Amino acid sequence: MKINTLMSTLFLISAATAIAQPEVDCSVYSSQEHSRYVLPYKQGSEHEVVVSTGHYRESNQGVGLYALDFIMPIGTPIVAARTGHVVALREQFYDGNGKDLHENFVFIQHDDGSIARYIHLTHDGVLVEIGEHVNAGQLIAKSGDTGQTGGHHLHFDVQQCGPNLPPQYNQLPCGQTVPITFSNTQPHQCGLEEGKSYRAL
Repeated sequence: MKINTLMSTLFLISAATAIAQPEVDCSVYSSQEHSRYVLPYKQGSEHEVVVSTGHYRESNQGVGLYALDFIMPIGTPIVAARTGHVVALREQFYDGNGKDLHENFVFIQHDDGSIARYIHLTHDGVLVEIGEHVNAGQLIAKSGDTGQTGGHHLHFDVQQCGPNLPPQYNQLPCGQTVPITFSNTQPHQCGLEEGKSYRAL
């Protein structure tokens, strides 16, 4: 069994045991043509989405509804999905630690106050500094397998509420994710779909 197929199976089993997912209203997604986001990995590369709406939990008011998980090998280059500035980072944890909230990350705040989160990065895998301005498509980190994961992947989401920063970065009322489309890949009028791979064009 190929590693991506195995990873997909593990993630989908996990998602299947979660609370039933709500129907997604496709009208909440902006048009790709006007999207300010690019996929969070290098042009020409392709990665499978293993979780799209599967982070939804009624118990936490569905804050993770629009978060995405992309399968990728440890050390895969991660780029900024949108222009902004770095507001938080962490890189001291080691891959495979399996501990909840012990993951490495980069948070980038955009000009509308929203914050993109790039989570489960590898040890010493952050390539930017706090306060640094970054452009969409700029290399910012390397993917990993830190924290509580079903396998090596990048967790990406955008939160509408700031400044939801460490140490309270996973607590309500902040943390509500927003629906995202990406301008540099194939059509996805209702967001990226689980089980499909998307190439950064």
